[in-house]
Amino acid sequence: MKKEICPVCNGTCRMPVPENLQRYKNIMAKYDPATDTLGCDNCGGQYQFSEATGQVSANRDGVPCTHNYSGESVGRCLTKYTCNYCGDCYRIDSGD
Repeated sequence: MKKEICPVCNGTCRMPVPENLQRYKNIMAKYDPATDTLGCDNCGGQYQFSEATGQVSANRDGVPCTHNYSGESVGRCLTKYTCNYCGDCYRIDSGD
């Protein structure tokens, strides 16, 4: 599958800190105070134990996807997240 440049980080693997997370940024993983950015959570950083890549799949319209995930429980501590636009999916094991 052909990859496109991530529309959230423009391929830099870094994204601005969302407004609703500003007060927590100093304690967040992958926060860089020098650039006031976080690791991108649209192009790989959302996956458990993964890093941003700067690339994403295209959505149904053929443009780089800005993911919007819906989650469903698939096990006692396992949640599957699927993008509503392109079908990208991943699983997170909370280990509870």
